[in-house]
Amino acid sequence: MYGSGCGVAGGHPTEVYANGGTPPAGVAIGVDGKELPKAKLGPAKWTVGGVAEVAWAMAANHAGGYAYRLCRADGEVNEECFRAGHLEFAGNDSSVLYPNGTRVSIPRAVVATGTTPAGSQWARDGIPTCRTCARAYDMCGAPLAPVAGLDYGTSWNKQVNCFADCAGATSSKAEGACPGGASKLQFDPKFADQAHYDAYTGFGKSVWEWSVLDEVRVPAGLAPGAYLLSWRWDCEESTQVWQNCADVELVATDAEAEWHLASAEALARVPKPEKAAAAKFDPYKDATGDENFDCDKQVAYCEKVNYKASQFKCGKDEASTRAEVCAKFEKTSGAGYAKPALAAVASACFAVEVLGLEDPGWLRAFAVASAAVIATVFQPPSAFERIARPFLPRVPVYMRDKT
Repeated sequence: MYGSGCGVAGGHPTEVYANGGTPPAGVAIGVDGKELPKAKLGPAKWTVGGVAEVAWAMAANHAGGYAYRLCRADGEVNEECFRAGHLEFAGNDSSVLYPNGTRVSIPRAVVATGTTPAGSQWARDGIPTCRTCARAYDMCGAPLAPVAGLDYGTSWNKQVNCFADCAGATSSKAEGACPGGASKLQFDPKFADQAHYDAYTGFGKSVWEWSVLDEVRVPAGLAPGAYLLSWRWDCEESTQVWQNCADVELVATDAEAEWHLASAEALARVPKPEKAAAAKFDPYKDATGDENFDCDKQVAYCEKVNYKASQFKCGKDEASTRAEVCAKFEKTSGAGYAKPALAAVASACFAVEVLGLEDPGWLRAFAVASAAVIATVFQPPSAFERIARPFLPRVPVYMRDKT
């Protein structure tokens, strides 16, 4: 884990990674969250010994559990300080919080046994993912070490997507919820309303407009002053820890409290984020000289600014994306010449062994003509790929390159 406990932009001090390991637009890689500018609306003001509301939102549901922690802003801000300031949850339920202030109560499971630090409270991510694989490790293999860079074709990145598919990245994307009811979920959340099973399950990527809201207790023994609130999410579906921080000022009386409740009036005052424009990104401006790498960067960026686009697609199929975004891909990768070359060799062997042609001129003519016909008829995906595709889900993702 990197940084002070407030997270680092992109998830690493110096390296970018495929599948989300890039910083937000306009932020340098590795910037510590505690260094971000203060909110223009001022810090939330919580009453010492009182109860405050906190919330977080997800674009991809990585399961696991989360916690909230406090650390004084005028001291040394680090993970050790936050671990000493774990907050307890108040009440028995969480709420799904919509932007207009509407709330829907959902059950919350809290654990304080066997946690780190000892006795600290963690809440389970109350939105269950889908269960599309009997056992994800059997399908995807044990977690591989992350590979730096934006190469979306590595075995590690394919495994990341395999784990996501096992959690419903594909099956829940269209409707935003897991098909099949409680029996097809990671766990049964025991929703009181059956309609919630069609609304508050799945992997995300829709993207859900709501957040998960909880109440936390502000310890009575803390001194008033400036603090940082750290939210930490230890994932289960992925080998990740997500973190973020917010500015909080502890005050002595309820009359001084502000932004401690997620009321409709408070939510209306929150500025709405704006997405970066894809037109500002130059896919071929890169010092590596690897045009295929540039293509992957453009596809990654397209996915970043269009949350409904899946990997390599940007709203289209892979072949169209690469043809339009990376016009040089076939030339630099050699993929455009591989099939005709192999077809020419196979045709020459066929002509000699089966047809009995021995004249060099006829052999060349037959091989070239056959190669042209084969390259035209068998456009990607090839006949073999079409035949093999139904069987690929049965092959562990880390073996698919070899298969």
